[in-house]
Amino acid sequence: MNPLQEHVERLFAGYKPTRQVRELKDEILSNLEAKVADLTAEGMAYTQAVEAAQANMMSVEGLIEEQQSSYDVVKYRAAMLQTALMYCLVAWIATIPMRLFRVAENLSLLLPLIAVILGMIYLIVRGSAASAHHRTVRFDSTVADHSRKLVWIIWGIFVLAVTLSTTALHMGSNIWFGRPVHISGPYQFGVLAANYVWPLVTIVIPLLFNASLRLKMKYEAGGSHVD
Repeated sequence: MNPLQEHVERLFAGYKPTRQVRELKDEILSNLEAKVADLTAEGMAYTQAVEAAQANMMSVEGLIEEQQSSYDVVKYRAAMLQTALMYCLVAWIATIPMRLFRVAENLSLLLPLIAVILGMIYLIVRGSAASAHHRTVRFDSTVADHSRKLVWIIWGIFVLAVTLSTTALHMGSNIWFGRPVHISGPYQFGVLAANYVWPLVTIVIPLLFNASLRLKMKYEAGGSHVD
């Protein structure tokens, strides 16, 4: 990687590799290379020409703000529903053992109902996708990424709060009075473990936000797949 390529990579560090970003990177690199070629043709040393070209392009913030992506709505919806259905089924399977300990029973009953509804919607969307007109919707990948991170933070706070409340409920008095924690048998241990584990099932929510951003970039209008 030459100095100009390294400079361009630094300029775009932190930005999602959307189609518009990739095109803008190529355009800026091409302009910088042309600038260096002009300066060296005028007699300037290559190193000085590179520094001079880089000095003319120190930020792309304003350019990126004007750049928005768009994605294929039909393909995105079908893929998103399929992903949500798969996550829902995995979460439901994870809650089945917890029902033995009478933990997360309502969640275990709700998840298959949600999966059935998602499956029906997915079949409808998939059936209508063939005849649907090509339509795109614009989105800001930076805002979507910030939303994704915010959801992860909220989920982390939720899991921490539930973990602390479980600890306070089952062990609070022992900790407060300095008594050893007593578990009378395997069933009581299973109940305690299930109470700590069930909040982790809700990880499907931030994972769906991850999938949403990934699928929007995958079905970016006119672009190729980017993981």
